[in-house]
Amino acid sequence: MPQMLIIDDNVEFRTMVSDYFTDLGFAVEIANDGREGLSKAKLIKPDIILCDVMMPDIGGIEVIRGLQTDDDTRAIPVLVITGTFFDKDMSDLFRQESNCREFMSKTVELSYLQKKVEALLPPKK
Repeated sequence: MPQMLIIDDNVEFRTMVSDYFTDLGFAVEIANDGREGLSKAKLIKPDIILCDVMMPDIGGIEVIRGLQTDDDTRAIPVLVITGTFFDKDMSDLFRQESNCREFMSKTVELSYLQKKVEALLPPKK
């Protein structure tokens, strides 16, 4: 069963995404902010992380960079999803980070998000 960590301070969004992926057979953990997300990532070592950009305490770019400092979390693919208007410069900033594999808007259809997530999962053993 693939394991996903959702790091997002928006309750409605993370609940909707969590329910959707749980129904698909994922084990989903939730973190309310970046600091909690880093702690949970180190603890559970998920197969994939969905991370918001703008969060209280520490934001998405700090989360991504924090994951890269730990050997256990460095290779976890991160899919960045933002609810704020994003421009190409913000997308480019995130894409410079080796573990940021996708950058998209929260308005994306869940079926499209599912395809992106499944493409980033490690092969089944």
